[in-house]
Amino acid sequence: MPTTAEKQAKEVQVKQHLHLVRPIAQHFAATRPDQVDDLTQVGAIGLLRAIERFDPSLGKPFEPYANTLIAGEIRHYLRDAVPLVRPPRELVELRGRVMAARNALGENVTAAAIAELADLPLIKVEEVLSLEENYHPASLDQELEAEGGTIRYQLVDNRYSSFQLATEDAIMLATGLARLRTVSREVIEFAFYDDLTQTEIAKMLGISQMQVSRRLKTAVGELWKALNTKVL
Repeated sequence: MPTTAEKQAKEVQVKQHLHLVRPIAQHFAATRPDQVDDLTQVGAIGLLRAIERFDPSLGKPFEPYANTLIAGEIRHYLRDAVPLVRPPRELVELRGRVMAARNALGENVTAAAIAELADLPLIKVEEVLSLEENYHPASLDQELEAEGGTIRYQLVDNRYSSFQLATEDAIMLATGLARLRTVSREVIEFAFYDDLTQTEIAKMLGISQMQVSRRLKTAVGELWKALNTKVL
């Protein structure tokens, strides 16, 4: 458990390097300026992770390392925040005209009336309206009128009625990672936990992309062996 002095030192480091976060957040929010503050907060989490994991004994500069983890944390956030289904760009661009026309005409308006007012083909209006109805996924707790119960109930598989198996897998994986060499554990964490590309990992470690590929293949092999070796 970190001591008070260690916590204070970490807070100082965060304040010293917080200036790295906002430019990266602004880059990712280029088309959505209203998201800058949210992405800055997310990027700060990546900065904290970089401070916790950085090893100065390797002789590598901190800022490029931190920038990569900050950007990775923001990418994760954006990936999880976007809709599950990405609609066609054409329909997204037409949505404003269609919705404006529908709002102007009032409730219970037909697609044909919207198409006439918006000066758009009827089929495009129907596609936009369909997109609007199906843009957001249904809640798993939503009641099913015809069959009763909820969507979650319909999807339940009694073989996995608890989180015990998932918890056991997580413990097993953590135990396996702890038994790996530092160099192997590091590359696995970069690739599968931080979701970095091999090119980004190569830049951080100061090696070639081919070396990263080989190191990752070796690390996965070591992890497989660790997970399948009984510990007495």
